[in-house]
Amino acid sequence: MKESIPQLFGRNVQKYRKIKKLTQEQLSEKLGISQKHLSIIETGTQFASASLIERICEELEVSPADLFGGSDDEILNEIRKTRKMILDFLANDTSNKLAMLSVEYDEIKSLINRKVKPGTSEFEINSPW
Repeated sequence: MKESIPQLFGRNVQKYRKIKKLTQEQLSEKLGISQKHLSIIETGTQFASASLIERICEELEVSPADLFGGSDDEILNEIRKTRKMILDFLANDTSNKLAMLSVEYDEIKSLINRKVKPGTSEFEINSPW
């Protein structure tokens, strides 16, 4: 199951809080919120308001993009998955088109063969004129 935006945000708040070597209690005090409120934000149970997001960014010295972004590994994995999906789609689409072309070629060849005079080469088609 894919991580929700509040969960991703909360996980990143926790990550950057730990990088700054702050406890939940210390950061919540700096932000002017309860430790319980910070805890439910970090678990992704509740989302922070825009003004609180700004204060969190200031205290942790990070950008909003840092708090809403995935890790480099997660981003690379998403890029790899998307690339594979596109390549698989193109491969399937190409093979489907080749199969359709083969069927159409066989049908055209059959039509041509039906119009060939007996005893003539395959390419000497019986002209209506």
